[in-house]
Amino acid sequence: MGKILIIGSSYSIKETFSKKFSSDDVKFVKFRNIWENRNIDFYDVIVLSGYHHNILKYNFDGIRDYIISYCKFVSYLEKKTNFLLLVSTHVPKKVSFSRVVYFYKILQGKLIHNRKIKIATFKKIIDTKLKNSFFIKLLQILGIKFTDQDKLINFTSDFYLIKISNPKF
Repeated sequence: MGKILIIGSSYSIKETFSKKFSSDDVKFVKFRNIWENRNIDFYDVIVLSGYHHNILKYNFDGIRDYIISYCKFVSYLEKKTNFLLLVSTHVPKKVSFSRVVYFYKILQGKLIHNRKIKIATFKKIIDTKLKNSFFIKLLQILGIKFTDQDKLINFTSDFYLIKISNPKF
């Protein structure tokens, strides 16, 4: 039984990865608590999901400065685990107006070659209950894509980032 730390407050991330690691000792902690305290034990696996939402107000230079701080944070976490899984927002291939997408695109470029870190990227997770809802079916008809929770749990490596998208901002 391994020690697993899931960092972040996203319900779908916590639910998905707690199911993935159901036979392990799973602990949850909020992103901001770890960012501020940086005092954790060693874990077999750390799943990192989160960022400071105030980056939505930053200009591109401010986001780049934040990425430097974030990389230092990731470096700290990397020393506290055998395997770090960074959960990233899906970065589209063509165009984005999102500062969050810009943040993750630049961050991915800085971390993709680190052998101790894997970056998982996927669209909105839907579980079995949501999958069959009228609203989700309607969105799928309109061409909106989702990530099936069971597929993410059982085939996580299929979602590892191999090549970085390069959208225009």
